[in-house]
Amino acid sequence: MSRSIESDLDSYLDAIADATAIFREAVDAYLQGGSEGSCWRQAGKISEHLRTLDDMQQRLETGVRPQSALGDLVAEMIDPLTGVSRLLKDMKRQITGFAIESGFSSPRRCVPAYLVPDLQELSDEVCAAVDALVESYRPSLLWWEQPFSGEAEHGVSWYENQADRLSMQILKKIFADDSIDLEVKLPLAQLVEEIDRVADQAEGIDRELRARRMAGLPTAAGRDSH
Repeated sequence: MSRSIESDLDSYLDAIADATAIFREAVDAYLQGGSEGSCWRQAGKISEHLRTLDDMQQRLETGVRPQSALGDLVAEMIDPLTGVSRLLKDMKRQITGFAIESGFSSPRRCVPAYLVPDLQELSDEVCAAVDALVESYRPSLLWWEQPFSGEAEHGVSWYENQADRLSMQILKKIFADDSIDLEVKLPLAQLVEEIDRVADQAEGIDRELRARRMAGLPTAAGRDSH
């Protein structure tokens, strides 16, 4: 039963990682001026993933006895999993926004070519923050006896700091470029902030998880020893 639940959790986390990959693809499609149909396909893919994740989370919550050790472990993960679900729904909102805007022909969608590599790098760092968050949930890490130190060189906060640094650099470039009209600068700045927002949310969830571990919540090994 323990192996089955661990496998279910791994499958759930793999699906989150797949959703992150869709987000990265959607950002690339938008930056490269992808077709309206291409952007809507990405929106459809993230929606389907969210439905799958909802079904998987429901199976996790109902697949163990509430008063068992495994039931307690799954119960302890509900709040963090709910936080991840909120993050994914926000990613869905952004991807749907890309799809809607792809149907417009106004200059608001114009992304200067020299900014595209910077925005792609920002997207990579943001997705890396989510990927690091996913890895920190792996049962092999989550169910160990020692508290999680949170000091890994490339943890969620590290990638979030990288994303913040990049977003500030990009915003400075946007507002310092006199060749870009103000009505274009503002949507560009909003795009940067929307992408960076994903990393901020990932760090917030990560902090909640760390707080739970540092508070000394009982682990599976701790329960089994009593």
